[in-house]
Amino acid sequence: IISFSPHVLHQQIFNTYIKMAETRTPNKLYATHPKNYGKGSRQCRMTGRKGGMGLIRKYGINMKRQAFRENAIAMGWEKYS
Repeated sequence: IISFSPHVLHQQIFNTYIKMAETRTPNKLYATHPKNYGKGSRQCRMTGRKGGMGLIRKYGINMKRQAFRENAIAMGWEKYS
């Protein structure tokens, strides 16, 4: 029988959890189904980030709001207020 001190045993358990966290891959069930509709199907034309909150679709812009703010003047938009 091998006996460990509580500190050594705790360290081994902690190292095991760290290894599990580093090697954990996302659940592939969600990535296998094609997304042809909804928020996840649209992406920013500048950065390629997926849609959802902050995707401006009006007038066919299809840009995240951060990218739109950076490129709005070059696109011809003016800020009035």
